[in-house]
Amino acid sequence: MDYTKIDLKMQNMMDGIKAQVPFVRHSPKPMYEDIKKRLALKEAPSKVYLTGCGDSWYCGMATRYAFEAWAKIPTEAPQALDFSRYLVDYAPKGSMVVAISNSGRVSRTIESVVQAKKRGLMTVAGTSNLKDGLSAEADYVIDLAYSERRFAPGTSSYMASMMVEYCLALYLAEVNGAITAAEINAKLEEIASLADYMDETIKANEPIMEKLGEQASMDGQVVFIGGGPNYGTAFFSMAKIIEATRTHAVGQQLEEWAHEQYFTTSEKTTTFVLTPPGNGVDRAREQMYAIKAMGSKCVVVCDPDDKVSAAEGDVVAPVFGKFDELLSPILYCVPAELYAFFFALSKDIKMLGFDNPLIKEVNFKQIFGSEILR
Repeated sequence: MDYTKIDLKMQNMMDGIKAQVPFVRHSPKPMYEDIKKRLALKEAPSKVYLTGCGDSWYCGMATRYAFEAWAKIPTEAPQALDFSRYLVDYAPKGSMVVAISNSGRVSRTIESVVQAKKRGLMTVAGTSNLKDGLSAEADYVIDLAYSERRFAPGTSSYMASMMVEYCLALYLAEVNGAITAAEINAKLEEIASLADYMDETIKANEPIMEKLGEQASMDGQVVFIGGGPNYGTAFFSMAKIIEATRTHAVGQQLEEWAHEQYFTTSEKTTTFVLTPPGNGVDRAREQMYAIKAMGSKCVVVCDPDDKVSAAEGDVVAPVFGKFDELLSPILYCVPAELYAFFFALSKDIKMLGFDNPLIKEVNFKQIFGSEILR
């Protein structure tokens, strides 16, 4: 397909998907060194809170397990409003609050840092805006190092946010004495090596998701289910469908699907099951059986060598490579990004709906213009 002939925002989204490959390949070591230089901590925090809104919240949900596994530090990933208005008063002394916002201007995320600082907590901002907003409020600022800006559903910006949090987890592991320098270098190399797998995954999934996107129905429902690190991926995937196509989509925790979304599943539902090798794979396979029994199209996102899981899918979205399950969100977001793109393209949908000035005005006011509690 000649992507240069399609709508600008659609072109931007595909460019963003493919730009993730060089970013993953080249950013881990420089980003880790930048974090180490900027923070220069003498002791590790007692607890970490990863907060934000939208994609910035989902990346915290995806990476929090790395902080606990690598740095051995208790970590939560609350939504920014929940943190700033409900949890901040109970944060233990010595906690670190990591607030992510690509624009640096999201009101609730800024508020989370303001409220944390009032209570003497250490604050770290991850942002591409180093001039004002979030960066002006935080104790430490980490550059997302994401130089390309595209007006489209976020893909590369999400990847940059995840990369900051993975590298920060490794740095805190070093500060906490939980990991050796050699182990850190090995993990950074492992992360960078995922770029080749991502490239292979994108190329393999393009024709699969193009066909699936053409088959998509505007009155259907798309569901993504994932557990552990990929609970966040399920939410991110949901967001891409909503942003790109403005149709109904749901992100659901792997176990909870049977308690809630199961009851709305039908032949009009397309269900993506995020199934990386790891602790949740057996439960994912059980859910696949139920998904198909309810008449839903089952899209299994899995390692192509996982023949057992692949055999359960109506469609298989292959994710290549052998790697730590904690890093799987880096690759398991790719099929949904492509599906959202091709779904929107096949229906000639104006992504985000910002061709309507009122929709854009109201949305921006809600996100960037909401009053910040100080």
